[in-house]
Amino acid sequence: MKLILHAGQHPRRNAVCAVRLPNLPVFAEGRAKLVPPSGPAMPAVIRGEGESTELIFILDWLGAGESIVCSLEPADLSEAPVLCAELTERGVCITKNGDFLTEYYTGTDLAKPYLGPLCDRYGAQVTRLDFAAKEHPHHRSLWISHGSVNGVDTWNEPAGPHGFIRNRAVRDCVSSRLMAAFTADNVWTDHGGKPLLDESTAYRIYAPEPAKTVIDLAIRLTAAYGPVTLGATKEAGPLAVRMADSLRVSETGTMKNGVGGINEGEIWMHRAPWVDYAGLSDGRACGVAVLDNPANEGFPSYWHARNYGLLAVNNFYRGGEKQLAPGETASFAYRVVVHSGDTEAADIQAAYNDYAHGVTVEPAPAE
Repeated sequence: MKLILHAGQHPRRNAVCAVRLPNLPVFAEGRAKLVPPSGPAMPAVIRGEGESTELIFILDWLGAGESIVCSLEPADLSEAPVLCAELTERGVCITKNGDFLTEYYTGTDLAKPYLGPLCDRYGAQVTRLDFAAKEHPHHRSLWISHGSVNGVDTWNEPAGPHGFIRNRAVRDCVSSRLMAAFTADNVWTDHGGKPLLDESTAYRIYAPEPAKTVIDLAIRLTAAYGPVTLGATKEAGPLAVRMADSLRVSETGTMKNGVGGINEGEIWMHRAPWVDYAGLSDGRACGVAVLDNPANEGFPSYWHARNYGLLAVNNFYRGGEKQLAPGETASFAYRVVVHSGDTEAADIQAAYNDYAHGVTVEPAPAE
C-alpha cells in the first residue's frame, strides 16, 4: 500500500505523527514501516482495525509545502524494540535500548500514581522526585489529579482526610522501535475508599531524537458512581509537572509560553497553547514543555504555573466547575516534551505545530 505524506504549512523534523486512516493493512503486532523512494525506512505502528485504524510514525524530515509517497510495509519482527514498556511489581518500567527511561509508579504507599523521573539525554533529572521534600511534597514528577472532586481533594495530601487515586490495572502495553505505550485504569476515591470516578489514561512515550522524549497522554474521567463535580480550584490539572529544583525561576529557570509570556507574572492563569519551563540541570540546559490540544474544551488552557517549579494546565479556576452526569466522560489530551536546550534551541513552537497542525496522510492513487 502506498501513502502520500503532506507536510502542510510547516516544516517537519523528527515529527511525531498519529493519523487515522480507515482499513489499513493488519500486520503482526501492529509493527510496520514507511519506506520512502530512497533513504532509510521510518518505523511505524498500526493500532486498531477498520474505520478506527490509526497510523503512528515519526517523520524525519519534510519541508513546508512538500509531499512524499511512501510504501506501507510490515516491519521485520526480528528487530529488537527500542522502547519497551514492562510490567513490574511497581507499575510500568519504560526503557530505551535497555536503559531505564522512566517509570509509572502505582504503589499504594503513596496517595496517587506518578510518572517519573523525567530526565535529559544524559540522565540529569528535569522533574523533581524527592520523597523527603517538605515544600509541596505531593508534587511528584508528572501526575494527574484534581483538588475538588465532589469536594474531595485528590491533589493535596494533608495530614487530615484527602482523596486517593488507586491503580486497578495496567493494560495494552506496547514495545516497539517507535514507541512504548500502556493504559492505566485508576479509581479516584475519598479518604474512606468510597469511589468518586474512574480514570483511564493512555500513555505513549517516543524518543524522536536523542535530545527529546515525547509523551502523549489521553485522559478520560468517567462519572461511573454517580454525578461528579470537578470544582473551580487552582489545585487542578488534570495534568501537572513539578520541575527539578535547579530549574526553578529562583535558580536557573525561565518559563515561556506560546503567546510571549515570561515567568509566573505573565503566565499564571493566562491562556496559551503551550508553556515551556527550562533551566540548568547538572550544568546543562534542559526543560519540559506541556502542549495543549486544540480539541480540549476551553482551549487554549489557563495555566497554574509557578516560579517555584510547578507547571500545570487548569481550565477550572478561571473557567469554572465542570459537572458530569452519571456515566458521562470528560476527555483531555496533552503532549509533554522533555528536551535538552532552552525553549528556542528545542524549538518548542515547531513541536507544537507538529502536535496541533500535524501532517496529513492519504492513500496514493492506484497505478
